[in-house]
Amino acid sequence: MSYQFTKGDFSSTKLHHIKKGQHVLYAGEQHRHNCFLILEGAFSICLISANGHEMLLYHLQKHQLIGEIAMFGQSTRNATAIADEDCILLEISEHEFHERLQDYNFLRKITDLFLQRYLKTHEVVCRLSQSNISMKICRYLKTLANQSTSKENRIHLLIPSHAELARLISCQRETISREIKKLIKAGVITQKSGNWFYADRKKIDMFLSETL
Repeated sequence: MSYQFTKGDFSSTKLHHIKKGQHVLYAGEQHRHNCFLILEGAFSICLISANGHEMLLYHLQKHQLIGEIAMFGQSTRNATAIADEDCILLEISEHEFHERLQDYNFLRKITDLFLQRYLKTHEVVCRLSQSNISMKICRYLKTLANQSTSKENRIHLLIPSHAELARLISCQRETISREIKKLIKAGVITQKSGNWFYADRKKIDMFLSETL
């Protein structure tokens, strides 16, 4: 069962056109008894500290819901959603959402969505709980490696830019650049071209277990 949704899953016709960089939801704000379906575009889901530092949790894409946790008794938004590009959102009222929950297939989609969000959140916790930046990067590399269909030990990975990694790991871009060089020197990854790297699964695991 896919946890992706389409406009056909809802009767609502209320659309919002969102510009790149615009905030849609803010962590801590009172929710307005609604959630949104992404019809076009993508969003970064972030936590923003009091000093303005932005920590990326994950991205949400077309056919995914934003703010749906508010439909289950959460009184405030628990993260901030920022448009990565120009987007179109379908606004869904709390009343309609609860009506749709009476449909078994829709309920299965919601259950699958919550499972996937739990797994994403668990990965964020595991990544950020590592003791240093190199290990946080390795934890992220392990996630990418686990998503690869290749069964080989040495695999081809597209790694986000240093600025994007800095948002994922909650540090400065310059720190990422320095730690990536350490991982290259240790043989954990080998740069092929641009952001494409070869990664060694065994060395990633060894690095995470602090036995490299």
